Amino acid sequence: MARNRSAGRAMAAGTRKAGDAMTGVSTPHGSAKDRIPMNQRMIPVHGIILAAGRSARMGRDKLSLPFRGLPLLQHVVNAARGSGLARVSVVLQRDSGLVDLVDLDGCETVLAPPSADQAASFRAGLRAVMDDAAGCMVLHGDQPLLAGRTIDHLLWAFSQQPDYMIAPVQEDLRGAPVIVPRAWFPKALEVAGDAVVRTLVAMPGLTLRLVKIHEVGPFMGIDTELEYRRLLARHEVRPTAGSAA
Repeated sequence: MARNRSAGRAMAAGTRKAGDAMTGVSTPHGSAKDRIPMNQRMIPVHGIILAAGRSARMGRDKLSLPFRGLPLLQHVVNAARGSGLARVSVVLQRDSGLVDLVDLDGCETVLAPPSADQAASFRAGLRAVMDDAAGCMVLHGDQPLLAGRTIDHLLWAFSQQPDYMIAPVQEDLRGAPVIVPRAWFPKALEVAGDAVVRTLVAMPGLTLRLVKIHEVGPFMGIDTELEYRRLLARHEVRPTAGSAA
């Protein structure tokens, strides 16, 4: 079920341009605020959760599907809110029923253009946060196993090199979320289509830093019924014998 969200093989260590990889990093345990030196804690990175898709491959609203007692999207929102992100914006369709299903307390809601592709949703989210952000993190709403500590891991890497794009990697897989530095916001506003992360990390002239992540969350998204069934089969929490009241 794990798959390459950003379409590319992890490359050899070293700083490279135009989507090539830099050495992955490891970080200490704890929250991002604990790990980042005081003089770097004020680097504001804003999170943009893309949740305006029409779930064409699924055939129904995948982000509302239940997992561990919550809609899929709620897990991503909870991870983002519990992380070191300065702000969290959720991009939704105007008629989205997710507003009634998902607790968005503390988040900003951004309305996507009607019938928008993923890139149009991203551009709407970026325009809403770009004035006071040193970077923006692009999150997919269909990654319910994404953990707040993983978001903080990526934020820590960005605090060390805030001019680089940051992306997670595991063996030969690249994933999401990714962090776009402020200097690249104008170019990021030019992306098109439904593969935003793949397009962002391939922008010509970009310096990309790949961060080694051991958790599965950044590399597992839910696009099809089969992937959803696998998620439930492998990761749903079930009562143990004798735990029922």
